[in-house]
Amino acid sequence: MKIAIAGGSIAGLACALTLTCTGHEVQVFERSGTPLKGRGGGVAILRQMMRFLEQHGHHTRAMLAVPTHRRRWIDSQGAVVRDDPELLPFSSWDAVYQSLCSMVAPGVIHYGRDVASVSQDAEGVELRFHNGTPVRADMLIAADGTSSRLRSMLFPDNTVSYAGYLAWRGLVSESAFDPADVADLVENITLLHSADELFITFLIPGQGGSLEPGQRRFNWLWYRNEPDKAAVDSFLTDRDGRRHHASVAPGELSQPSLSYLRGIARDRLPPVLSRLVSATDAPFLQAISDASSPSFAIGRIALVGDAACTLRPHTASGTSKAADDAVSLAQALQMPQETEAMQLDVEGLLANWAQARRRAVEPLMLEGPKLAHSFGLGYP
Repeated sequence: MKIAIAGGSIAGLACALTLTCTGHEVQVFERSGTPLKGRGGGVAILRQMMRFLEQHGHHTRAMLAVPTHRRRWIDSQGAVVRDDPELLPFSSWDAVYQSLCSMVAPGVIHYGRDVASVSQDAEGVELRFHNGTPVRADMLIAADGTSSRLRSMLFPDNTVSYAGYLAWRGLVSESAFDPADVADLVENITLLHSADELFITFLIPGQGGSLEPGQRRFNWLWYRNEPDKAAVDSFLTDRDGRRHHASVAPGELSQPSLSYLRGIARDRLPPVLSRLVSATDAPFLQAISDASSPSFAIGRIALVGDAACTLRPHTASGTSKAADDAVSLAQALQMPQETEAMQLDVEGLLANWAQARRRAVEPLMLEGPKLAHSFGLGYP
């Protein structure tokens, strides 16, 4: 089949690769004018995706992760209050994204193609863009993220709901510190929980995917309750005065937001953690939200990744869920060699896939809010 994918982040690229592996002709349309570099932090390793790609002749070593060996809880003074064995490898968003990009054939990804409208009929789907020639395909995959415009087009009454807390985030090089000052953070996951907040840090690969000690990066996340709508609006307004819907990218936080973040880090965090925040050149911000499409497919259009449903980050499953969406979709649409696209019941296959995927991810959709509430995060 000819398959169009709207969205060229990890979910869209994962679908492009898996569907190409199973014989489909795929084109990816990304609204950003340039590749999406430097837009994320740490991610859990994509085991099922890696297995699938290896089976189809792709090497996935660039997705390799930094291991963690201990899960350490500390108090507000930095003293360890609990220390347990842990083996949870983390990669970086950049490493996974760049690895996927390198495996996609030249000419498949089209940048600067912002979808303006979509229509479908019994034979296919048509995409119209704000700029560029319309595209006709046998089916469409919506992979355009939490604030999915395509989901809004397909389900106008569907809304994204703010969960009541923010995630302040940052990446900082391991080499920025005296090794003795951060020795306890190396290859461990370190957490601090206090009223209305949770701080987490762990190592991820360095820029370019390096796993060499000293060249890796600390990834930190600081979840903080923020029920004040005016404060949320202020934090989501970037340095140029633009109000973002759900996140502010690295380097775009306003000066008042940066000053606020560094001030509360000095006041509320132990030195071992406040050093991470103060040494971070370009922290970023995410408003934690819940979004779920009424269906993961409608006619010849499938929704994947955060466009289908956004998992709370505490499950550490968002990226791996997107990869699993891609693998399962490729398997559902795998055609016998003698079958032509026109003979496929695309709508029926997608409807069955959508029901199966919802059943598979519903436990994670429920688990995320439970974990948040256990830490006192978000609305009751």
